[in-house]
Amino acid sequence: MSQRPYGEMSNFDYDHVQRIVVLVGIVAVGGLWFAEETGLIHTASPGAAAGVPMSPVPGLQSSVEGVVLEGVIPGKGDAPGIAILALTGQRPVLVSEGSFFNGDIRVERVLPDRVLLRRRGDGAPLILPLTPMSGSLLPPAADGTASGAH
Repeated sequence: MSQRPYGEMSNFDYDHVQRIVVLVGIVAVGGLWFAEETGLIHTASPGAAAGVPMSPVPGLQSSVEGVVLEGVIPGKGDAPGIAILALTGQRPVLVSEGSFFNGDIRVERVLPDRVLLRRRGDGAPLILPLTPMSGSLLPPAADGTASGAH
């Protein structure tokens, strides 16, 4: 048996393989696009995730009676996040991560759209979603500015 001078892989054409991989990718993307356009597969619209409620987790409650999360200030670096909490009908209070609200509820974690709370003496976490304040979101006007802006 004669041996090739540079081994078995000396005639391997990497450019050819690269072209094949790119073509297969283009065909796959085109096929998926065609399948979506013809209705063979269905995709979620970009805003659909906002309307999907958080999945229930055993022992996890998604609200706290009478407590409203009116806003959040995310933590940065060593600075803890701050939740803006209020009892229904009362003024809001700034509560940092690790601090207690109303003497009974501890703010465990502040996230951009919700906070994780724990009641004193209870190990079950509570999730409180961010509720937009009425009148805070102005619908856009025809020229793209907020309808309340002058």
